[in-house]
Amino acid sequence: MSNSSSIKAGAVISYISVFLAMALTFFYTPWMIKEIGVSDYGLYSLVITFIAYFVMDFGMSGTVTRFLAKYRAEGNEQKIENLMGLIFKVYLSIDFVIFLVLLVVFFFLAGIFQGLTTEEIDKLKVLYAIAALSSVLTFVFKPMHGAMMAYEYFVEIKVIGMIHKVGTVLLIVIALLLGMGVYALVLINGMMALGTSFILYYIFKRKSKLKINFHYFDKIEMKALLGFSMWIFLITIAQRFRLTFMPSLLGIFSHSTQISIFSLGMSIEGMVYVLSTAINGLFLPKVTRLSQNGDSKAITDLMIRVGRIQFYIISLVFFGFFILGQDFLRLWVEKSFDDTYYVVLLLIGTNMVSLTMHVASDLVMAENKVRYTATLTFIASSLALLGSVLFAPSMGAIGCALSFFIAMSINIVQLSLFYKKKLKVEIGRFFRNCHFQLLPAMFILSVIFYIIKMFVSTNTWVTLILFGGVFVIAVTLMDYFILFNKEEKSLIRTFIHRKK
Repeated sequence: MSNSSSIKAGAVISYISVFLAMALTFFYTPWMIKEIGVSDYGLYSLVITFIAYFVMDFGMSGTVTRFLAKYRAEGNEQKIENLMGLIFKVYLSIDFVIFLVLLVVFFFLAGIFQGLTTEEIDKLKVLYAIAALSSVLTFVFKPMHGAMMAYEYFVEIKVIGMIHKVGTVLLIVIALLLGMGVYALVLINGMMALGTSFILYYIFKRKSKLKINFHYFDKIEMKALLGFSMWIFLITIAQRFRLTFMPSLLGIFSHSTQISIFSLGMSIEGMVYVLSTAINGLFLPKVTRLSQNGDSKAITDLMIRVGRIQFYIISLVFFGFFILGQDFLRLWVEKSFDDTYYVVLLLIGTNMVSLTMHVASDLVMAENKVRYTATLTFIASSLALLGSVLFAPSMGAIGCALSFFIAMSINIVQLSLFYKKKLKVEIGRFFRNCHFQLLPAMFILSVIFYIIKMFVSTNTWVTLILFGGVFVIAVTLMDYFILFNKEEKSLIRTFIHRKK
């Protein structure tokens, strides 16, 4: 399969996987809670999220992709084999440290989670032991994702990822129907993660035919790897911190209702983010090759092509929620969450710009300019938290969301200037051919539907879905006949033709 075909197939599978995950979250989660009970679901969620803090990727996956893509572009297979051996040594070292930390934490679980009963602590310890052991065993395989991205095995990655998600849910459903409890859930999660990780390793070894040099060690190269990873890790921490810390600020400056309102909005934003970033990473190898050739025009062209596709998807979600979000929230939760509507719009509003600039983010990694974007990310996170402190006392959850929106808007301006001056991206041409061409028509159509919505009742799931379906059809027709360029129309026709 050619690189272009692999990217297209990987993108399609990514979106299918994301929609499946969203559907499963919407329908499967309430059923699972009912089957195992609220208390056990709380313990299950607690142990999964708690362990996740200790087994983060630490920026290494992106580092593997960047360096392997660079060496592949140079045609230096020896460096690739040496690098893979070095990477595995780094992961084994980190894995050993994680094991020791998790072992120590095990003996302090009762002190950490003092709100749990004695019975719940006993159950938590068993769940923790299962999750910790499986996580330690799985962690050593984490380089495989970055390596397969560098080799552009996109279809294999996405198919295995989809099998992991769907397979985990199916096995859990079977386990619960057979009367098994919460222990089975954690065990299934761990075994599926370990199994799919091993499959990725097997596929990579068989397809790449690399002989990994486990004996190789170079202090200078190790320092370069860890230095690059550190900046990616700091970006990840800063991005998580600016949202996940806001409920705590609301707990200090507001009250529990506002925490719930913001947390629900944050959950919806998380689903939108996953949908919007489904194709992230697919273009890094190609961007690396273009970067080494110094072809800034080709990079901008690619940024426009990818950005337009991202905009079609993100704008549909944003304006769809703008029109129907209030009724959706009242049907899904209850009227007391009305303010979540404004929180969601503010949290995802800047995504129509920031997430369409993904190719430029890949270029940052390809040219090893991560420290600059890390600095800008920390500035944005600091502004978001400072704004929350100022707005939360009087505006609650909406104030936190507003501070996030302002900080992200400033961050977009900073990044745009950085891409233009330091990376030589034609950022003006990007915005002209992407947002300035597409946004006006999308905005006008959405306003028309918003006005129509004032005279149409969508207070039931049936009417909500019907109205939403009509909006999606209208947007699709407008996109194809008015907004799509020749290349995009050709892409759609080719996809339909293959399906036949």
